[in-house]
Amino acid sequence: MLSLDSYFRRLSDNMTKLSIKFFLIVAGLEASAWAQFPAEHFDKLDPVNVVELQGTERLTLQGDIASELVSGVDRFLLKQLDDSVIQRKAHWPKPNPPSGALGALSYEDAIKGLRAQYARRIGLVDSRSESSDWIIESPLGVTDFSGGLQSLASDENLRIEQVRWPVLEGFEAHGLLVIPKTIRFGAVLVPDASELPENLCGVGQNANADALAIARCGGLVVIPQGASRHREARLGRAVMTDQEFLYRSAFILGRHLLGYHVHQNMAAVDLLKKRIGPKPIMVAGWGEGGWIALATGACDTRIDVTCVSGHFGPREKIWDEPIHRNVHGLLKDFGDAQLACLIAPRQLVIDPVPGPDVSIAGDGGAPGRLIGPEPSEAKAEADRAREILTDWKLQDRVALSEPSGVANLQGTRISDSGLATSIGKLGADFSAGSLAIATKRAAIAQGNWDRLESVQSRRLAWLGQIDRWQQRKLDLIQYERDAYWKDLDTSSPEKFASSIEPYRKEFREEIIGNWDLPKKPLMPRTRLVYEREKFRGYEVVLDVFDDVIAYGVLLVPKSSEPIAKRPCVVFQHGLEGRPTDTIVKDHPAYHDVSARLAEQGYVVFAPQNLYLFTDRFRSLQRKSNPLGKTLFSTIIAQHEQIVKWLGSRPEVDPSRIAFYGLSYGGKSAMRIPALVPDYCLSICSADFNDWVWKNASTSAPYSYVWTMEYEIFEFDLGRKFNYAEMATLIAPRPFMVERGHGDGVAPDERVGLEFAKVRRMYAARLGIPDKTTIEWFNGPHTIHGVGTFEFLSKHLNHPLKVE
Repeated sequence: MLSLDSYFRRLSDNMTKLSIKFFLIVAGLEASAWAQFPAEHFDKLDPVNVVELQGTERLTLQGDIASELVSGVDRFLLKQLDDSVIQRKAHWPKPNPPSGALGALSYEDAIKGLRAQYARRIGLVDSRSESSDWIIESPLGVTDFSGGLQSLASDENLRIEQVRWPVLEGFEAHGLLVIPKTIRFGAVLVPDASELPENLCGVGQNANADALAIARCGGLVVIPQGASRHREARLGRAVMTDQEFLYRSAFILGRHLLGYHVHQNMAAVDLLKKRIGPKPIMVAGWGEGGWIALATGACDTRIDVTCVSGHFGPREKIWDEPIHRNVHGLLKDFGDAQLACLIAPRQLVIDPVPGPDVSIAGDGGAPGRLIGPEPSEAKAEADRAREILTDWKLQDRVALSEPSGVANLQGTRISDSGLATSIGKLGADFSAGSLAIATKRAAIAQGNWDRLESVQSRRLAWLGQIDRWQQRKLDLIQYERDAYWKDLDTSSPEKFASSIEPYRKEFREEIIGNWDLPKKPLMPRTRLVYEREKFRGYEVVLDVFDDVIAYGVLLVPKSSEPIAKRPCVVFQHGLEGRPTDTIVKDHPAYHDVSARLAEQGYVVFAPQNLYLFTDRFRSLQRKSNPLGKTLFSTIIAQHEQIVKWLGSRPEVDPSRIAFYGLSYGGKSAMRIPALVPDYCLSICSADFNDWVWKNASTSAPYSYVWTMEYEIFEFDLGRKFNYAEMATLIAPRPFMVERGHGDGVAPDERVGLEFAKVRRMYAARLGIPDKTTIEWFNGPHTIHGVGTFEFLSKHLNHPLKVE
């Protein structure tokens, strides 16, 4: 891959480097004092004069309220995660009627929709390629068991070949095929991310003999290569694993690293069925191989036995695991117990041995900890599965392996009991394999293993082909969106208003995530913090949910006449920002824009958003995602309370409440007004661009693939919504973009390309060209405050004062 410095040397315009650097600074991506507790940014007022706003209670909360806001949301999310265990159990189908006929057929019918839902959540949305057989990569591979030297390894009972097989168009799986002389069943054996296929054949570091044990019991064993845990700085920036690198682009495209592994396993099953016909098939894996095996067994009903080793357990702390294991919406319906239930009525064997113990530091990538569950945790989760399956009389389909008298196979990761139980349920004689391992393992290890390419070459080849496949999907993703939006009717305002609502519902429920919870009474609490010549400012706290508050600063203009029914502008700060950054001290990104708007005569509310305190807020996204939610699920609930309160104030005209945000606040400007109709217009500053490209591209230095914002990716957004489609959700309300030519968010051409789609929707399809515009100005990632002030004046019907 090209280093960032090399890329920059190839750029003809040095301004690009400068603009990206400025963007990193003002967006809060480098250490800055701007995000510190802003008490010194408030006026020093006589305590006697610190009063509350009329009609509110006195705010008594002290300290850093923004920190308490983030902590409260954290407590709220942890409770939602805990509660998800009970909710999942309640969601699972029961026999209907309960006294009716039970059995495998009716159960399979009942869970068919759940299986399809799980497959979509892990990105199984593409058709697999077809193939007639494995492609042998070993030169002149032998066809008998004479001990010929053309295979990677062989003896009188088995041989090992290097193979590849088609999975998706442009993506081939690579691995090993272990072929016994007598085939009794098929098996897909999935390595952990620390292992290579040959390790499972007793060769190299981390060597074990699991594949040999299975093959000597009669299994035709496929061992696919998977994504590595290798970590490095990407383009010289954020340090992350190969897994996270691929996960980032996949997630926004509606695909998933887990799905790619399941795809290649299912493609292997396609070929196993062609080779062995009706004979049974098992899938097995240890550690992350167990994670993949569990998902494969849940998705592929052709698999008779699934063996999960060193993985099965509770998932309520999935937010603390490496980020590539983040599955959006998983815990709404699926813990490991429910995945076990998707495998039923086929057989699941849980092997509660220790899994890998891996700690991943942040260094710009996502921190995470991977540790196999304790045996007691595995048993408790298995018991949850059995309890669900008892209603269907299928509880015996979940087996927990226990120590037994079966001979111990030295050099295995999956326990002897786990293999014995799994193979036994296929009808094969497991005990016949133990002596073969003891006597033949060394001979197999002495094969032609030097024919394999280097570990690094194979790692980069696997990484590269998935990356290329994803970039091709990115190139074509607009056509998927176009097909998705085909039912939008713009022939009249009425038809547009009705036909847009299914898209808004999808955006709210599936992309952003909606908290279907009752909100608390507002209980507004305020405290005077600014006494200026032209306005007063108040800290404001509102209740949202238990432990969740909304917080910000309200600026009310001073006037000789009572302030009543004024237009209101909600101005949203950016990453690591504070409301005070937009009011005082001339922050280089904001230039006191909230104060300037108040001086123009607007009522201004500057909310504190959640994206503050680096990993503290990023962990909120991690905790939200498994519940099918995002940061914006909570932020939108906060803004619903904010506009409700503002609309109730005598100072504010509820029909003239506008939204204006910069940088991460610009991201807010695309999402919040799309779902909060009480905002009468939206201005996106220093953020608008081809958002899907910015999230998924591995060609451009502007991309979030390279940066520390590991929380930024929204699952399946790219197939349904880009910024032009979000602007369509805002329409027919006015929408504006404020864009500096030197802004490092994205190059002008990407911004212009996306805005052209907005312009087409407003002007050509809706016939309201005066309701959208873009202001280009010479400047960086900052508020310009010229065209936007004119836009506000025009659409809020408020006179513009010369500053």
